[in-house]
Amino acid sequence: MLKIGPSIVFCLLQVTVGASVSLGATTPCTIGGAVNFAPAVADNLFPRDAPIGKESPPYSTIVEIDCIADTVAVKLSFYVRAPDGVNVPGSTYNFQTNVPNVAVRYDIENGPSTSCSPYSEGWPSHVKQANRTINCTLTASAQPKTQIFNLKMSAYFLKTGNGTTGNLTTIAPVVINEYTPDVSATANVFSGAATGKFSVSACTVTTTSIAVTMPKTYTYRLPQVGSTDGETSLNIGLNCDPGVKVYTTLTDVSTPTNQTTILSLSPDSTAQGIGYQILFGGTPVTFGPDSAVVANTGQFMMTPAQTTGGPLTVPLTARYIRTGKINSGSANAKATFTMSYQ
Repeated sequence: MLKIGPSIVFCLLQVTVGASVSLGATTPCTIGGAVNFAPAVADNLFPRDAPIGKESPPYSTIVEIDCIADTVAVKLSFYVRAPDGVNVPGSTYNFQTNVPNVAVRYDIENGPSTSCSPYSEGWPSHVKQANRTINCTLTASAQPKTQIFNLKMSAYFLKTGNGTTGNLTTIAPVVINEYTPDVSATANVFSGAATGKFSVSACTVTTTSIAVTMPKTYTYRLPQVGSTDGETSLNIGLNCDPGVKVYTTLTDVSTPTNQTTILSLSPDSTAQGIGYQILFGGTPVTFGPDSAVVANTGQFMMTPAQTTGGPLTVPLTARYIRTGKINSGSANAKATFTMSYQ
């Protein structure tokens, strides 16, 4: 028994010394920075006619991971996941929010002064419900030294269907935790809360029917095909919700398939060899189908930017254009306009 005693003590000392070295090389990291982030989403993010699949700008936060370097370089691995997220059907990284037909996607990438890498894909990497791995290298240092890793995480909101109305309150929480070389840090990146208002923004037309009386014109003022004359103001009055971009398509009532810049004369006209053009910003408008679909033929942006809300006037101009041999008479034409809110 006296011989066994020292052997056991010696073994215990070896294990203790080994554990001491290991603990020095795996000093726990701390996770901080802008964690528990709750995005404040801009109101009316998706106008009524915005296409399905339209994506918001990113709502980003920087997660700061502080680790103390030791004399041995250490490989750090982190899990990022949205364990409580409910996926949009057919997608593994778009998550439902509390607003119908509004989803959220989370992307992660390197932040300032950081060169970590994702396990199986490039940056930016999409966050999923299951664990996604990020690997970072804690470089060796002769003296204890804090090394900082910055990870940028962004939330993108997407329109997944029509009827995107309601107050945003709940999104999928996102969690990050270190699991190699030891489980030493964890944090919520996105808390699961968010704010914003989704509503159907639009405009009402305050001039629903516009009758334009054109001045008389004469053949000598229109000497050749393509000559124009008689420019006359034609203004459309609107009253709009704030935050709307208004696009418009003008449709030729007499020839609905018309996709030129010349408005046809109506059947009750007696003149020949003449038509009309409608100008916006000095440029003839191309006529198109009566539709609010995004990128409809002839569609043009009627407001220079998102509306601030309230009444506004859209200035248009009508003019004659010669199309052939002119015969005198009356020249009547009709056009409708269809607005699209994008």
